[in-house]
Amino acid sequence: MTALEIAQELVRRPSVNPMHDPASAGEAEVVDWLENWGHAQQLETRRDTVLPGRDNISFTVQNGEGPHLLLNGHTDTVSVAGMSIDPFSGDVRDGHLWGRGASDMKGPLACMLAALLVLRTRDDWRGRVTVGCVVDEETEYRGILKLIEDQAPWDYAVVGEPTGLRVVRGCKGSVRLHVRVRGRAAHSSDPSQGRNAIVGMAPVLEAMQAFFDEEIGRYTCPGFTPATGSVGLIEGGSAPNIVPDECAVTLDIRTVPGQDNQETLTDLEAFVRERVPERDGLQVVFDPPGHDSPSFETAGDHPLVQTACALRGQAVAEVVPYGCDASKLAAAGFPSIIFGPGDIAQAHTKDEFVALTDLEAGTDAYTDLTLKLLN
Repeated sequence: MTALEIAQELVRRPSVNPMHDPASAGEAEVVDWLENWGHAQQLETRRDTVLPGRDNISFTVQNGEGPHLLLNGHTDTVSVAGMSIDPFSGDVRDGHLWGRGASDMKGPLACMLAALLVLRTRDDWRGRVTVGCVVDEETEYRGILKLIEDQAPWDYAVVGEPTGLRVVRGCKGSVRLHVRVRGRAAHSSDPSQGRNAIVGMAPVLEAMQAFFDEEIGRYTCPGFTPATGSVGLIEGGSAPNIVPDECAVTLDIRTVPGQDNQETLTDLEAFVRERVPERDGLQVVFDPPGHDSPSFETAGDHPLVQTACALRGQAVAEVVPYGCDASKLAAAGFPSIIFGPGDIAQAHTKDEFVALTDLEAGTDAYTDLTLKLLN
């Protein structure tokens, strides 16, 4: 099968991450198809449960003794809400494959699987190649963490997020947490009997924004934009005639290599508490982070980076501000790059697509990179 044929089958099967849509059955339909495909292709196939009804699946080919290369992709997608096309049509028109996940990242994953079929027919390489198809990349990365637990080690890891087949050797980390102000509820006919948590949040918001404007940018790393932070969500109140007893905001902080995520949160809390004195009846609470993903950076002179760059005619590998499974692989000690066909600008869009030429180029690129690394 070609990458296009595989990608169509994947796109036609919904696999919205349940945290994006609680009604979703998750990745099960895609993984079921992949399992049947792997057996039909007579590939070494392994399926491991990560969460109830949500399984990783991987495929391996081996040719003698040599290094072990992981090609990694994810099977989950973001929500299809607001899409202007049929998200699961898998239509091919105007030189593109259309549908949710076509770019991020069922298209790149299909290229990895197609490359695996090519590699098993060739004898000019030595070692093992595993294509890992993991769940939950779009939220908490539990799929890649389970893959590491179950199947490590590897000598090299390539994560197929769409980079236009540019070689990427690093990405920012991310931390998300809730900050709450707790007050005291009362009837709005006599608000003096309560302590308004929404009003109490105002100086906390100002202090957090001051930290993001004045302090967090001091965390830098060559090649990366400075660390950033923003307030993305706010919730508070239950009815217009009730003085709200709680207000919560959600922060999104992006960190750079060399920056400790926990240290940054400690600095933020200390900064806010210094700017906002204790107030009677109001309590500021910093929740533990619900999402904590490290940054990563693979050295520019590492053989994996150098080999991939030479293959693509790219003088210097790049870094990106977004996060992905690569940071977990790097944190576990495996040299990693991000390298995939397609355009990240198409990811999560209302009319997501991947160019057919990108699918062809991606298959060739993964095949050629494997032959270079495992020669």
